[in-house]
Amino acid sequence: MTTRREFLKGSTMLSAAAAAAGIAGAPKFSFGQSTGGKTFIKVFMRGGADGLHLMPAVGDPDLVEGYYGIRPNIAIDIPNPNDGNSAIELMSGGFRALNPNLFNLMPIWEEGNLMFSPAAAIMDANRSHFDCQRWIGLGDRRNDIDGYMNRYLTNISGTDHTLRGLVAGKDSIPAEFFGQRVVPAIRDAESFEIENRDFCSGDGCADNQLTDYMREISSHEVDLSAAEGMAKESQFVMLEAIDEIKAAGADYTPNVEPPLGYTNSDLGRGLRLIAQLLKAGVPVEVASLDWNIGWDTHSNQVDINSANPVSDQNKRYNQRLVEGATNFLTFYRDMGVAMNDIVVLSGSEFGRTARENGSVGTDHGRGGVWFAFGGPTNSTIGRDIPSVNEQGRGGSNWVAPVVDYKDIVSEIMVRHLGMSEGMISTIFPQHSFTNEGYFTRVS
Repeated sequence: MTTRREFLKGSTMLSAAAAAAGIAGAPKFSFGQSTGGKTFIKVFMRGGADGLHLMPAVGDPDLVEGYYGIRPNIAIDIPNPNDGNSAIELMSGGFRALNPNLFNLMPIWEEGNLMFSPAAAIMDANRSHFDCQRWIGLGDRRNDIDGYMNRYLTNISGTDHTLRGLVAGKDSIPAEFFGQRVVPAIRDAESFEIENRDFCSGDGCADNQLTDYMREISSHEVDLSAAEGMAKESQFVMLEAIDEIKAAGADYTPNVEPPLGYTNSDLGRGLRLIAQLLKAGVPVEVASLDWNIGWDTHSNQVDINSANPVSDQNKRYNQRLVEGATNFLTFYRDMGVAMNDIVVLSGSEFGRTARENGSVGTDHGRGGVWFAFGGPTNSTIGRDIPSVNEQGRGGSNWVAPVVDYKDIVSEIMVRHLGMSEGMISTIFPQHSFTNEGYFTRVS
């Protein structure tokens, strides 16, 4: 359960990070753009998700050294059109298919609102989880700048609402939101409660005594140091967010029928919280979530002793794939027509090796699957490698990245959030934008 003590602790840590990063970060000024009631939700698959497992290359023309040749134990079978549970062909020509455990994404695809970029990555990466996650969040390999979502909030004019930027479903702040603007990290609305025992003991604490004191202290105009000023700002963020978060969760029921529903996972809690806030009229514009299932599959990626090792639901990894896709479809259905104003993007720090290792797993690679739905998203599959064989991989043991994640994010910010294309170089310094055409659907 997340108490306000934990919230305050997280905000204080963020302020310390802001103090360190903000000095060299982007200055606070506006370029005249205004927000249009749109929301961008970034979901991070932390751990290095295997893109060839999420979207297997079932139509690989090289049957010896291609997908089936180098993954003898973990490859997904060629789809059988008579088997509704098999992988589903998505691409013209049938090169890529969808992992059968992600079947709940298919209704979004069939409605024309889901894109896949099967060979995307940070282009100048290494294969370190820590480095790549941080560099993706910062939008650059430098460590002296703010996160790209914090730069967006700082440089693009919009509402001053406390929850314009939000980390949902967890308590920690990702690199995307490092920087000058204080952004709350909230696990969920239901557990966001304050009790006096969180801060004091005994019988002398009135229900609202603590927050009353905090509001009184925060209202004082005093000569603050930089650190004290940021602590005060963090306190304001916490106090201003409390009532809205609690109110949004009070009478909320997801507008879906079983078997759909949000799970009690980072992803499920985060999507549910954002649905609550948006339905309550809270102007969440950019948000960050995590989808954690154990993506770092160095061994036992599938149960080779199972009758159906790839889709066997007894394997926790595959259960969590199903749960994740169910959470996405639940959010999509729950928001209904409001999805026209929302884009959800999911990606990982890198993919896995193309060739399976000796432990029936895969190791750190490069290119992997990024996908998005909602708003102006087209049902399309982006640029890809021609084969999983060595030539198609460019001589390496991983999928060569052909699409820069920065272009996917930039396109969402321009086509969906309404940011001017000229601002891309501020959000992603020194980046030369390529429009991949993923987000052109008329809402």
